[in-house]
Amino acid sequence: MTVESAPKKTIDIVVPAFNEEACIRAFYERTTRALAGLPYAFRILFVDDGSTDQTAEECLALGRTDPRVGLLRFSRNFGHQAALTAGLDLADADAVITLDADLQHPPEKLPEFIAAWEQGAELVSGVRRRASSMSLWKRLSSALFYRFLNAISSSKITPDAPDFRLLDAKVVRAIRRLREQSRFLRGIYSWVGFRQVEIFYDEENRKAGGSHYGTLDMLFFALRAVTSFSRAPLRLSTYVGLCVSGLAFGFGVYAVVQNVVFHQVIRGWTSLAGLVSFLSGVQLLTLGVLGEYLGQVLEESKQRPLYLVAESHLPELSAPKRASGREPPSSDA
Repeated sequence: MTVESAPKKTIDIVVPAFNEEACIRAFYERTTRALAGLPYAFRILFVDDGSTDQTAEECLALGRTDPRVGLLRFSRNFGHQAALTAGLDLADADAVITLDADLQHPPEKLPEFIAAWEQGAELVSGVRRRASSMSLWKRLSSALFYRFLNAISSSKITPDAPDFRLLDAKVVRAIRRLREQSRFLRGIYSWVGFRQVEIFYDEENRKAGGSHYGTLDMLFFALRAVTSFSRAPLRLSTYVGLCVSGLAFGFGVYAVVQNVVFHQVIRGWTSLAGLVSFLSGVQLLTLGVLGEYLGQVLEESKQRPLYLVAESHLPELSAPKRASGREPPSSDA
């Protein structure tokens, strides 16, 4: 009597890419070399986030020579978070790994991620130990941002932990249930919980090209993170309003006493103009904070899809469906 061997565990590798034609082939070669010999069935799913170069063509060329390689191409640029979300939606494996195509996340660390998963971790996060390509300004602003966000949010986020992760199938299913438009996946990873482990790595220089995140993009990214995971700015506006109102009331009482009791008129048009300007600034700032939250509510109420797929070339499953529990989303998901 012959004994059938157990099917291999499956691992899907999700790779967002935006104008990365110079990196795709090198990424594929290093990744497949790092995973060669491991007893798992791998698939590589590139998510082309509306590239204007030959990124999609490079991915398709790889898919013609290696059936484990697939491509999902967006109708336009929806952003890095949407690309990661699409990859998690389509992944159908025991575990999913996410990393960028520019090779700043070294594929050679993937066996360590998988080993930690086999030892019981359900979410393995890569944490930068050294960021060779980041400017001093970017390092300082990033450190201040995470310190501030962790101070005002109940979900604690590990600094220097980008989207270089391994997620167990149950974590993927949990994240699929969170469909907010204003997506900050690093906060979502922390919010869902599960058994999490950190693995340190040295970030490498980009294989080619430059960063697609400028200072303004990072500012909007930080604003999205704050409004998605904290109501502290709204509370701060309330506290500032109470303090200013209390000071104004106290000043009013003081002015009345000086006039009625001591028959003295308080002079000082300069101080009055300064006070009015300060109060106007506080009011405008408060309205701005409210506007950000209301804008987020408006986006959520529209219930638009997180991304639109123009073209899909998915690799065949090498094992029965495990992670999704449902059919992959259609092209307008």
